Amino acid sequence: MPFTDSFEQFKEDLGAKLNMAHRVGASRGTILNAAHDFSEWLAAGVDPKNPEQRLLKEMWEVADSNERNALVSVLVKFMDREPAGGKPH
Repeated sequence: MPFTDSFEQFKEDLGAKLNMAHRVGASRGTILNAAHDFSEWLAAGVDPKNPEQRLLKEMWEVADSNERNALVSVLVKFMDREPAGGKPH
Protein backbone atom coordinates (compact mmCIF):
# COMPACT_ATOMS: atom_id res chain seq x y z
CA MET A 1 0.00 0.00 0.00
CA PRO A 2 1.56 3.31 -0.97
CA PHE A 3 1.80 6.09 1.56
CA THR A 4 -0.02 8.65 -0.57
CA ASP A 5 -0.17 12.43 -0.50
CA SER A 6 -3.95 12.32 -0.07
CA PHE A 7 -5.48 11.09 3.18
CA GLU A 8 -8.60 10.12 1.25
CA GLN A 9 -6.51 7.88 -1.02
CA PHE A 10 -4.74 6.45 2.05
CA LYS A 11 -8.12 5.60 3.61
CA GLU A 12 -9.36 4.06 0.37
CA ASP A 13 -6.22 1.91 0.03
CA LEU A 14 -6.36 0.82 3.68
CA GLY A 15 -10.09 0.11 3.43
CA ALA A 16 -9.50 -2.10 0.38
CA LYS A 17 -6.87 -4.09 2.28
CA LEU A 18 -9.21 -4.52 5.26
CA ASN A 19 -12.03 -5.63 2.93
CA MET A 20 -9.73 -8.22 1.42
CA ALA A 21 -8.78 -9.50 4.90
CA HIS A 22 -12.46 -9.77 5.83
CA ARG A 23 -13.28 -11.59 2.58
CA VAL A 24 -10.61 -14.24 3.15
CA GLY A 25 -11.89 -14.80 6.68
CA ALA A 26 -9.15 -13.18 8.75
CA SER A 27 -10.13 -12.84 12.39
CA ARG A 28 -10.28 -9.43 14.06
CA GLY A 29 -7.22 -10.43 16.12
CA THR A 30 -5.26 -11.28 12.98
CA ILE A 31 -6.26 -7.99 11.37
CA LEU A 32 -5.30 -6.02 14.49
CA ASN A 33 -1.92 -7.77 14.73
CA ALA A 34 -1.19 -7.09 11.07
CA ALA A 35 -2.27 -3.45 11.45
CA HIS A 36 -0.04 -3.08 14.52
CA ASP A 37 2.99 -4.52 12.70
CA PHE A 38 2.31 -2.30 9.69
CA SER A 39 1.95 0.76 11.93
CA GLU A 40 5.32 -0.02 13.55
CA TRP A 41 6.90 -0.21 10.12
CA LEU A 42 5.29 3.05 8.96
CA ALA A 43 6.30 4.95 12.10
CA ALA A 44 9.89 3.75 11.84
CA GLY A 45 10.60 4.42 8.22
CA VAL A 46 7.99 6.36 6.28
CA ASP A 47 7.73 10.13 6.10
CA PRO A 48 4.08 11.25 6.44
CA LYS A 49 2.73 12.88 3.29
CA ASN A 50 -0.12 14.87 4.82
CA PRO A 51 -1.18 16.35 8.19
CA GLU A 52 -3.43 13.43 9.10
CA GLN A 53 -0.65 10.90 8.58
CA ARG A 54 1.74 13.12 10.55
CA LEU A 55 -0.73 13.21 13.45
CA LEU A 56 -1.07 9.41 13.41
CA LYS A 57 2.73 9.04 13.40
CA GLU A 58 3.22 11.53 16.23
CA MET A 59 0.52 9.87 18.34
CA TRP A 60 2.16 6.48 17.68
CA GLU A 61 5.56 7.80 18.76
CA VAL A 62 4.32 9.05 22.17
CA ALA A 63 2.01 6.11 22.88
CA ASP A 64 2.94 3.19 25.10
CA SER A 65 2.15 -0.40 24.08
CA ASN A 66 -1.42 -0.35 25.40
CA GLU A 67 -2.13 3.00 23.77
CA ARG A 68 -0.71 1.76 20.45
CA ASN A 69 -3.03 -1.24 20.60
CA ALA A 70 -5.91 1.16 21.23
CA LEU A 71 -4.87 3.37 18.29
CA VAL A 72 -4.77 0.35 15.98
CA SER A 73 -8.15 -0.84 17.22
CA VAL A 74 -9.72 2.57 16.68
CA LEU A 75 -8.18 2.94 13.22
CA VAL A 76 -9.45 -0.49 12.13
CA LYS A 77 -12.88 0.27 13.60
CA PHE A 78 -12.92 3.63 11.80
CA MET A 79 -11.96 1.98 8.52
CA ASP A 80 -14.59 -0.73 8.94
CA ARG A 81 -17.27 1.94 8.78
CA GLU A 82 -15.77 3.68 5.73
CA PRO A 83 -16.80 2.49 2.27
CA ALA A 84 -13.82 1.29 0.21
CA GLY A 85 -14.17 2.05 -3.44
CA GLY A 86 -17.71 3.23 -2.83
CA LYS A 87 -18.82 -0.15 -1.46
CA PRO A 88 -19.96 -0.54 2.13
CA HIS A 89 -18.30 -3.27 4.20
